[in-house]
This record gives sequence, structure tokens and C-alpha cells, in this order.
Amino acid sequence: MSNVKGITERNWILALFVRGDGERLLLGDGAYEFKEEQQHFAPNEISSTTVEVQGGDGVLLGGQARRASTQSFDGYVGDATFTKTRIEEAREKFINFFHTNIFYEVIYIFTNGRAIKRQRGFLVDAPSVQELYQIHPEYHVALNFEDVNYYNYLEDANGNEIYGQKVTIPAATSIVGGFVWDNTGLVWDENGAVCSGGAVGNTIIQNNSRRAIYPVWTIIGPSVEPVLENVATGEKLKVTSKDIPPNHTDFVIAAGDRVVIDMARQIATLYYNYDVDGKKNAVNILPYLQGDWLTLQPGRNEIAYDTQNQNAADSILEWAEVVG
Repeated sequence: MSNVKGITERNWILALFVRGDGERLLLGDGAYEFKEEQQHFAPNEISSTTVEVQGGDGVLLGGQARRASTQSFDGYVGDATFTKTRIEEAREKFINFFHTNIFYEVIYIFTNGRAIKRQRGFLVDAPSVQELYQIHPEYHVALNFEDVNYYNYLEDANGNEIYGQKVTIPAATSIVGGFVWDNTGLVWDENGAVCSGGAVGNTIIQNNSRRAIYPVWTIIGPSVEPVLENVATGEKLKVTSKDIPPNHTDFVIAAGDRVVIDMARQIATLYYNYDVDGKKNAVNILPYLQGDWLTLQPGRNEIAYDTQNQNAADSILEWAEVVG
């Protein structure tokens, strides 16, 4: 059984494109076959353009960074059984799917159903379909990726990503038995409800990958003016209404509601009257975010969650493992 909803195993690799708004397009099967020589994985390039390291012998070494190579996707629209009308429909669907100024994920489904993904891909070659009324019109599109990593990927029955790593992040207001209480807290709280030496303190996350990971943060109501900090990096992200005219009031997540902030996709959504299966009543709250998109850096990360109310529920941090 495939790790991706609605996709069954094949004896070749498939590539499922997921647009930033959730729309999907499957390449390599059906109306969009791949060419036999299609190369699915373009290796990352090594850039050594900046001299920043001096060796022990005094010789300057080039600082190196991984850069994503351009990944092309090439194949055929339809086959000999397609009518001209059906080919034109597939052509329009292909070209209309790809937009500028939007990120894409590419999920590769292997012959055994296992899947990996790349994320934060953007167009570098516009989509094209050549020789429209030939038996096998050719298509082409190419992406580059801001994120050079590959990640494990798994979906539930509704097509929602299931993350391999999940950690509960308690609110600072639930910390008990501290020896030292400060005045303003470790993050942006206004109650000073952060202590050291207590139970249920900040959460330590060990990222064993060699690369930084962008997690997904789920805030479960009730929570008021929630803020998350990676103490190790100094990155902070706050949800607030105070600087949004004409509100200038606290941002309140009611009991039973939740906010999901995807650091990689740069999406923030409030789900009110929350329905676990359907996630109904969704509102974009991106304008209410202040601060940084948090990362989990390689090694030790100390994560703090703070909020102004005393009865806050725990929040959740999830992420996918890097596989390459």
C-alpha cells in the first residue's frame, strides 16, 4: 500500500506535485507519462564562491554550501488512445497548474509505495507542451528548491502529511516548582511565568540530522498571545493582534480551537469549531505573525512556549526526518 493517498504502487517512480494552495498534479502516470530517460533526482551542487576559512597552514579555503540543482520533469501528454480534445484538456491542466510566486512540494513515490519529498520548490522553467496535435505531445517544467533536503513522507487517509517526529511543548504557565522566577520570562510573556529548576520546563530537542529542519507548530486552545522560541538560536515567533489596526487587542485562541503554523510552507491557519477529520472553518492568520520562522538546528535545541493565560494547553511540534 502506498504511503500517499490514492496512489498505488507502480514499477516506476511517480512524482506528485503539491502546490502551495493544496492542489495536486501527478506526473509519470496516466495523462502525464515520463520519458524513459527522465532523471528524477538532480544532485545538489557545491558552491565555493566565498573565501571564509583559513587552514592551519595559512592557506585560505573556500567556504562551501550546498545549492539545489535545477530539476527538470519531462514526458508525454496522453498516448495513442487520447483524442485531440482530451489532449488539449490535459495540456491546459498542466500549464494552468504551475504558477509563479508560489512554492511546490514534490513527493516521489517509489515502486514499493514508499515516498520521500522535496519542499519549497519554485519555477525556473515555465511549463510547456510542444507539438499539440501530435500523438505524443511533449511536456516540460523545471523547479529549483530553497530547501536542499529530502524528507521521509507519509500521508493519512485524508491526504494530510503524517510527521515522523512529534514532541509536546508545554506552556510556560504550567511549569511548577521553580527556584528562580524572572520578571519578564525567557520569551515574550508579560506575566513573568518562566522559571528555572522546575518541572515541565523548556523542551530539549536533539536534531540528529546534519541539516536544519523547519517544523510544524500546533497551538491548542486556550492560548493568548502565544510565542515560541528556540533558545539555542534566538529565533522567536509570536501570534499577536496588538499591532494590527484597529484591534490592538490580545490574540485569543479559544478552548477547542487551534492554530497550525507550518514553518517550511510559511502558512499559518486558525481552525475554529475544530473538526479533527475535516479541519473545517479555516482562517489564514499569516498577518498576525511576528518574528522568525523557527528552525531545529543540528544538535541540541531548547524550545520554550509561552502564553499570557494561566490555563493554556500544551502545544505540539512535528517534523519530518531528513533522508538526504
